[in-house]
Amino acid sequence: MESRPTFSTLVKSAAEAEARHATENLSSSVLNGQLKTKEQFRKPYLKSLLKVIDESDIIILVLDARDPEGCRSRLVEEEVRRRVIEGKRLVFAMNKIGE
Repeated sequence: MESRPTFSTLVKSAAEAEARHATENLSSSVLNGQLKTKEQFRKPYLKSLLKVIDESDIIILVLDARDPEGCRSRLVEEEVRRRVIEGKRLVFAMNKIGE
């Protein structure tokens, strides 16, 4: 019969999962024997982001209603604002998952 999880067992499980996740991320970020830098990860993201903004007329940012400031993307906002002349529009949508 399994015992009910306690706070300490949950903390231990979370720490083990975090350690596994960190190890997996480290191994997946190795490229040709070198560690990828944050900038190397950021370049493909920026390229994709700019392509999406180029092809879109309206960009919708979905914000968590519990913390809208914390989930805003200033990078996306600035890029869209620079392109208002091109007809780009930015729409904020608030969403909250009920509990």
